[in-house]
Amino acid sequence: MKAALPVMLLMLATAGCQTSNATGPAPGPEGSASMVRLEGNATYRQRIALPPDAVLIVRIQDVSRMDAPARLIAEQRLPTQGRQVPLPFAVDYDPAQVQSVPRVAVSARIEDGAGTLLWITDTHIPLPPAGQRVDLPLVQVSR
Repeated sequence: MKAALPVMLLMLATAGCQTSNATGPAPGPEGSASMVRLEGNATYRQRIALPPDAVLIVRIQDVSRMDAPARLIAEQRLPTQGRQVPLPFAVDYDPAQVQSVPRVAVSARIEDGAGTLLWITDTHIPLPPAGQRVDLPLVQVSR
């Protein structure tokens, strides 16, 4: 019992040195505390008007795994409300989710109000470095 007393005193002394973060989660890796905004335009070359109920959907995805569905990192759905291309967009994402991912892609699609796909990106567009804009060229989907 006498040997346990110094150990207990040491434990009590060090317990007072611990800190807690009661205001939120512990900070992660450097830079992950804030979101990053990706901005750009979705556009196509044809002179075809979008229906007034069209929706632009922009996604940031982890596409590094072959033969597996892409993992969604961020998505923004923007009703066009009668606006036509070029359609500006902004998508916020957590940079910690892309730090160790070898291939991250940005894609876009335009659907009508019923969810029918009208336009889509058809090439791999890598996520640009933070602060850089990206233009997303769309191609018309055949019906």
